[in-house]
Amino acid sequence: MNNPIDTLIAHLRDSWGNAAVITDADELAYYGTDVYAQGQPLLAVLRPASAEQLAAAVGQLTDAGVAVIPRGGGMSYTGGYLATRQPSVLVDTGSLDKIVEINVEDAYVVVEAGVTWQQLHQVLAEKGVRTPYFGPMSGSHATVGGALSQGSVFNGSGRYGSSADAALGVQVVTATGEILTTGSAAAKGRAPFFRWYGPDLTGLFLGDCGLLGIKTRATLRLLPRHAQIDYLSWQFEQPQQLMSAMGALARAGLASEVAAFDPSLSQIRMKRANLTQDVKTLGQVIRKGGLVQGLKLVSKGRDFLDPELFTLHITLEGDSKGEIEARLAAARKLVAAFGHEVENSVPKIMAANPFGAKNSMLGSGGERWAPIHGVVPHSASTRLFNALQELFAREQPLMEKHGLFIGTLMSTVGAQATLIEPCIYWPDSHNAFHVRTVDADHRKRIGCPGEHLEARAAADELKHKIAAVMRAQGSINFQIGKFYPYREDLNAPGRAVLDAIKAQLDPKGLMNPGVLSR
Repeated sequence: MNNPIDTLIAHLRDSWGNAAVITDADELAYYGTDVYAQGQPLLAVLRPASAEQLAAAVGQLTDAGVAVIPRGGGMSYTGGYLATRQPSVLVDTGSLDKIVEINVEDAYVVVEAGVTWQQLHQVLAEKGVRTPYFGPMSGSHATVGGALSQGSVFNGSGRYGSSADAALGVQVVTATGEILTTGSAAAKGRAPFFRWYGPDLTGLFLGDCGLLGIKTRATLRLLPRHAQIDYLSWQFEQPQQLMSAMGALARAGLASEVAAFDPSLSQIRMKRANLTQDVKTLGQVIRKGGLVQGLKLVSKGRDFLDPELFTLHITLEGDSKGEIEARLAAARKLVAAFGHEVENSVPKIMAANPFGAKNSMLGSGGERWAPIHGVVPHSASTRLFNALQELFAREQPLMEKHGLFIGTLMSTVGAQATLIEPCIYWPDSHNAFHVRTVDADHRKRIGCPGEHLEARAAADELKHKIAAVMRAQGSINFQIGKFYPYREDLNAPGRAVLDAIKAQLDPKGLMNPGVLSR
């Protein structure tokens, strides 16, 4: 007798087509692997063409006892879309890639969840507009739906906050096969122009990591593209000086993008190919800032940076020459007491290629990479950084034994928050996700250290210790997935509300089991 679940998958393949229902073993292994780890084996991968098609399939799958897991661009490293049980089907939203409506007059854009941030940003640029937050550094692959589900920061975050701050509403397929809409569009006959219509149902689905449903569409705010852009960089001797400068800039709302590196991360970055040898990047700088900017980059390279100091790089935007000059002057005045200004080539490079981070998930010698982050108020940032340095000092024998090294990235999110993100690098083989995602010529250039299981275990142990220190220091997290504690830290009324909503939308507990559960 045929297994009813196998029969259901076969029926979906017959009706959707082979390309939209994937069961090939190699493809399943790829889809079941994220940047960091591999989950339980998948039964199939679905690539729906519409919310209606997906809703019907999800209802059938959960009725049959199959877990359903949403996946965006796949750039997760916290197990967000890794299966924790069998049978599980993964939903790849990459085929939901239409930009449905660009409404410049009413300042919103409607997109399907599988649209990448790079795709959206390029199309909106032709209209002279952008979203306030316009994507992570991995935005060539990261999708709008994924970023809203996981929580995401960087491009635009210094001034405009996270991905959630740009959202006006979402469309979600629930585990029961229903299609739910939030924001003003939830009311019959209303346009999706406003978020705050009654209780904020949109907020329930932002940062849920797919716990409550699969995002199929989103409406985001628009603003006019700023006419002027400029860049500043500084170096600092002590972390407290850096954190004080970042906090001052954030409170003043001056910087659109903020990226800071500790000395270790600066040295890691310097080991990579010299900026002036990257012809593609140089061309982007010239197109964005002109030939003079490109020639300055060639002449400066990286020699202006002291690898023993902390560095801070910011992008500033304005709507007139006078505004950008005022922002530059204000930023220089705020930071002058803490550090010294240096050549601003690094933020120029970052702005010329804002979505070019996919190759950075491997080190300069092909090492594996795992970031762990914490978000704290500015007043706690130095304390958290120092606590992490104390941990790294205690763990130095373990790190030296297994070839682990750490560099730390820092940024700000809106006016209130500092993000601190240590990145662990260790010698190890490349997994299926690396092989598919990192450029082949880049992987060939940096090589592969080969499998080192003991180093992998040591990195995992250190990763959990870093998260524990962050938790003890009162941090919160984006991209919670199945790694960071969330549910257990909620107060009892908060857990009760979350559990009640989950039970209403997913009575069998089959939508992304295990996510947000710790």
